Amino acid sequence: MLFKRACIWLTLFLLYSATAIAQDINYRLSDKIKPSFQQINLTIDPDKDEFSGDTTIDITVTETTDHIEFYQLELDIEKVTLIDGDKSIPLTVSSHAYDIQRANAPTSIKAKQYQLHIKFKGKVNTTSDGMYLSKFEDNNYIFTQFEDMHARRAFPSFDEPSFKIPFQLTIKAPEKHTVLSNTLVKTRSVKDGWQTVAFNRTPAMPTYIVAYAVGEFDFADIPNLKMPAKIYTPKGQASRTKFAAKNTAGILAKLESYFGSAYPFEKLDFIAVPNFTHGAMENAGLVTYRSSLLLLDDEPRLNEQSSTLNVIAHELAHMWYGNLVTMAWWDDLWLNEAFASWMASKVMMDLYPEQNYQARLVQESAFSADASPTVKPVKKVVRNSSDVMDGLGLNYSKGESVLKLIESLVGEKAFQQAIQNYMKNNAWGNAQADDLWQVLSSVADFDVPGMMKTYLEQPAYPLVEFAQSGEIKQRRYHLLGAEVTAQTWTIPLAISYKKNGQIKRTQLFLKDATTSVAELAEADWIYPNDNAMGYLRWKIPAAQLTALLEDITALNVRERKNLLYNTDALFAAGEIELIEYMQVLDVLSADQDPIVGSSVVASLTELNYLVDKSNEAIFGQFANSKLLSWFTRLGLQEQESDSADISRLRNAVYGVLGRYSNDPKVKEASLVLAKQYLADPTSVPKGIAVVALRNAVRNGDKLWFETLKKTYINNTDANVQGTLGAAMMFPQSENVHNTLDFAMSDAVGPAHVISFIARAANMQDNDDDLYVWLKLNFEALIAKIPAYHATRLPEYASNSCSVHDIALSRDFYAQRKDKVEGMARSFDISLQKSEQCLALKQANQKAFNAYLSQALK
Repeated sequence: MLFKRACIWLTLFLLYSATAIAQDINYRLSDKIKPSFQQINLTIDPDKDEFSGDTTIDITVTETTDHIEFYQLELDIEKVTLIDGDKSIPLTVSSHAYDIQRANAPTSIKAKQYQLHIKFKGKVNTTSDGMYLSKFEDNNYIFTQFEDMHARRAFPSFDEPSFKIPFQLTIKAPEKHTVLSNTLVKTRSVKDGWQTVAFNRTPAMPTYIVAYAVGEFDFADIPNLKMPAKIYTPKGQASRTKFAAKNTAGILAKLESYFGSAYPFEKLDFIAVPNFTHGAMENAGLVTYRSSLLLLDDEPRLNEQSSTLNVIAHELAHMWYGNLVTMAWWDDLWLNEAFASWMASKVMMDLYPEQNYQARLVQESAFSADASPTVKPVKKVVRNSSDVMDGLGLNYSKGESVLKLIESLVGEKAFQQAIQNYMKNNAWGNAQADDLWQVLSSVADFDVPGMMKTYLEQPAYPLVEFAQSGEIKQRRYHLLGAEVTAQTWTIPLAISYKKNGQIKRTQLFLKDATTSVAELAEADWIYPNDNAMGYLRWKIPAAQLTALLEDITALNVRERKNLLYNTDALFAAGEIELIEYMQVLDVLSADQDPIVGSSVVASLTELNYLVDKSNEAIFGQFANSKLLSWFTRLGLQEQESDSADISRLRNAVYGVLGRYSNDPKVKEASLVLAKQYLADPTSVPKGIAVVALRNAVRNGDKLWFETLKKTYINNTDANVQGTLGAAMMFPQSENVHNTLDFAMSDAVGPAHVISFIARAANMQDNDDDLYVWLKLNFEALIAKIPAYHATRLPEYASNSCSVHDIALSRDFYAQRKDKVEGMARSFDISLQKSEQCLALKQANQKAFNAYLSQALK
């Protein structure tokens, strides 16, 4: 017994020691050495797989040391020298955790100013990370994507956002190429077929927005701007940039007006990138975009304009949020992304009212991920790139939602003044969340830091429950059966209620787990989320819900959408029965507003997990009963008078009916439209074309694969390729494998592969074919796709609602998840989501089947 206790004690001691050592490992550079300027010289040939360079960094050593630290990843460091006036001190380099390199000196390095010179070479990345190769038609191009921690893949540096310094780039490349960077060209010389292009010194900025590009580009001017501005494209594509070009000046002017300051950089160039992991990247003066966003028809359909306009507004907002004022570390990434998203929405509402951004409920795109028991706070500990990308979407959606909430509380003008002060206070420097709370507190009459920390420094969101007695309780919202820790929030509640025949309003901050509001006692109904601005779910007694539905016109469009989505959430949490959910769905299905109609379609698709072969036909009849009237009224042909909301509703209705309806009119129309699109892609809207092609593929023979593949290869339009790829959802095992093999071919860029993998997970009733293919191709897949996609593979490919598929996932990732940084975390998220779905299915399947049978009698 004593021996056993001693062994246990020793084991615990070793575990504790290992944990302590792990926690002590530095994941950031020392603040004792401060860079002030970096010169970078690169030699790049897009037709070669290697590059070389050297860099000189001006540094100040503030305390005597024996080493200098910097970052690099996958570079070959040839020589490192510390320059002290006319003396050169050779340094020897050792590699450490988190990509930190330690350049060790033979003697002490005294506190003073030096230059750190590093000579290096490397291989050009092919997965869209760092400096990478992208191919278009017969030409090779070099692009960069340095956010979040990828500048270190292209050149040694102090690759942290807090080290904001000026850079000066000089690039040597074959003479035939155009060479671009963040600033204007200072000098260009040509010798022996090679050009040397030196760019102007940049203002102070972090490494992640340094950028350059090399290739045979065409360009078109962006008109009506005060600074030089162009859109660069792969060869032969510049004529397709007219829509983006003509809208940029208006967007930038709106941003300058809001911030009360001019665009902060000397030029503004855009580049259309054929292979790009993300939608766009806000590099100062050289913004990169996925080519599908910039290369469009001269006058895109109204519903196809929104993404381009919104992304341009988002990226240009970053010139202030992120570039002019930068987060101090990646745990405050939300400061960049939430503000840019919020600002883009404001631009869209002001400049493009026809897109009706006023009706969007941004928080709905956050709630699903933020309900997970494993979700982390928006502001969390960040040590490496996979930590940054963990829950990345919440930086945008949840962050924007809480900013909208604060703006609604303090007022638009006061909020704008606070933001202008924030920009002035921190221009060309770094900021943290506390800096923002300080300026917002100056215009608010409530505790801004106290409230915001409950939303951003803890995960999830509240469920607020109202009793007939006027009692109000809050607790953490969670899905049925999930185990979560208890939490409370500081919740601003803007409540409408009907009592004694009159509709009244009241406001309060709910800080405690329970409170009581006398005026709400015995109300006929309560709607506790005026204008649907809150970041919460809510629940009222069944009798009040019935009364509210009878008075549904008292709610505006946003509120009616929120009512339906909130009811979805209560059903998923096990807070209400299916019959109560259907009660709300029935009322809102009769709503004639297309915005509400689209929310009804979205709610129906939320029930997909309950639909399988056994009830698919009857669910199709149920979908017909809810949506066929809209389908008959709207048809599948766009009209000039259609609003963006009508177009979105048409796409949504057709999407559900195309998948589940057995109505012959739907099937016949799909085949006609599919063939029409293949003959002329401009003749059918993208959203309609995807559904039509999917229906043709699902109901047709296996030869459809060769048809779509051939059309994909023969077309270089990114939007057409995207539509064709989205349609490749085949029921035949042979074509599942064919599609996945095609994704690994040179015809599909690395950044687009993951979409094919994700769709393969939804092609058949089970994922057997997918996992057979993944086992054969895992290493090759991870080598091809971007790091972000590799890390998140389980979330893309392995969400399921099946005992069988969950077992396949467990078996597959058991020996693989620890081989890719961050994949184990992604697997945990995917597994939890799958088990949660399975629990919901088991709890609700019987009642759902019974309801369908009864509803259609």
